[in-house]
Amino acid sequence: MKVAVQVAVLVVVGVALIAGSLVFQRYFSSVFDKMLSNKLLLVPGSKTLESFKSPPVPIFMQFWLFNVTNSEEVLGGAVPVLQQVGPYTFEEKQLKYNLTFHDHEGSVTYLQNKSFYFREDLSEGHKESDKITTINAIMMSIGSKFEGLPSALKGIIEIVFVRFSVTPFITKPVGELLFYGYDEPMLKQLAPMTKDPVHATGKFGFFYPKNNSNDGTYTVYTGVKDMAEYQHIVRWKGEEHIDFWKRDMWGGNSCNMINGTTGNQFPPLVSKHEPLRLYTAELCRSIYAVFQKEVTHGHLTLYRYVLPAQLLANSPENKCFCTDDFTCRPSMINVAPCRKGAPVVMSTPHFYQGEIEDAQQVVGLDPREEEHETYLDIEPTTGVTFRAAKRIQVNIPLRQYSNLPSFRSVPDVILPVLWVNESVEVPLARTAALHRTLTLPFTLVNVATWVLVTLGVILILVAVVKVVLTHRKSHPKKRTVNEKDKDGAVTEKLNDKNYS
Repeated sequence: MKVAVQVAVLVVVGVALIAGSLVFQRYFSSVFDKMLSNKLLLVPGSKTLESFKSPPVPIFMQFWLFNVTNSEEVLGGAVPVLQQVGPYTFEEKQLKYNLTFHDHEGSVTYLQNKSFYFREDLSEGHKESDKITTINAIMMSIGSKFEGLPSALKGIIEIVFVRFSVTPFITKPVGELLFYGYDEPMLKQLAPMTKDPVHATGKFGFFYPKNNSNDGTYTVYTGVKDMAEYQHIVRWKGEEHIDFWKRDMWGGNSCNMINGTTGNQFPPLVSKHEPLRLYTAELCRSIYAVFQKEVTHGHLTLYRYVLPAQLLANSPENKCFCTDDFTCRPSMINVAPCRKGAPVVMSTPHFYQGEIEDAQQVVGLDPREEEHETYLDIEPTTGVTFRAAKRIQVNIPLRQYSNLPSFRSVPDVILPVLWVNESVEVPLARTAALHRTLTLPFTLVNVATWVLVTLGVILILVAVVKVVLTHRKSHPKKRTVNEKDKDGAVTEKLNDKNYS
């Protein structure tokens, strides 16, 4: 093979190795993202679908209840003194079932069952049998619903209260206050009028009968059509929007929109500059979280998102969520419209991000960011929530309803009942596995790229050496006249020396 051909082959191959490897390295990220997206699809038979149906990570619900230590004095107008008691820890099991795929829409409809099991070993010595004194939610609900009635009917309500020995405060075991429910004869008596099957049981609990139940059908996108809307909620209970709230400040219906996901998963390739949107049934509304900082979990770098103060601020944008002037306060939302009119106010724990005056209306609150802030730690490439803490407080307005004798002297306050921390954290073993999945391909590609680039450079250098050597062989160095004269002079001197 002629040298020129060899050089040409070496140069072409070298350049091809360098250019090809660099181009592949640049576009490998897109190829990898496409492969990853295909793995995330919710399709029958996939591993992702199995994890979607039953999350393989532990989920815990921790409850802290507020014990009213001076309930008798409160009835006379004293400031409520609260003692926070907890945690009472429950392990949460989630199971999605009755899955129906809609190929034309690229979505799946399902029901999700939630079950809760008390974990005394994680409750720091607290037991379900511990007794707590708290507000009588049934009595408050009746008082609020009949506030506008004529005086004669109000008297009848007070007689009912006396007949069933109902008082504004009750003392019950924690287990009954939460999931099991306690006997409330007055509630069963009212069932024919309310036509509520739960009332017919004659039991009440703040989360009764939520255990081993679902909160309606969800339809979410599977990612088959578009990963940008992966697991975004299409419909809840068969509806594309809710109808609990008023029109927004612009006259639109944005406050009733169902936006984002349920919070367990977001579309991949999460950006720090875009908020994460999710719908939460507990608040009966869509919310959003904003990027706060980067955090680590094992070898992974996660994006931490938190709920901004303006989300529950007393602002024009949030007026659509205000049901009355008394409960329309920062950090709070009155969810009566989606609780059959029951006066339940949801808020951040200890009124964190709210007005200090609200926290000071009772004794015993101490809002702290590290304990009471809701956050989501997201792996940005996959969009998976690797660590999260959803923290919500349940409150009941304590008011002088209708000037009924039972409420005549109580102070008007938003009274905290309990707060809950629903938390999840992916074990470090699974974190390490994902870290390898996300980093190993790029490490191998980077190593291979530089090996090929180095090989390409070597081939080009070999071609250059060949050109130089060939040039020297075909063009030997010519001696100059001066060099010839010097050689002749040396020869003459040697001859004279030899024959002298």
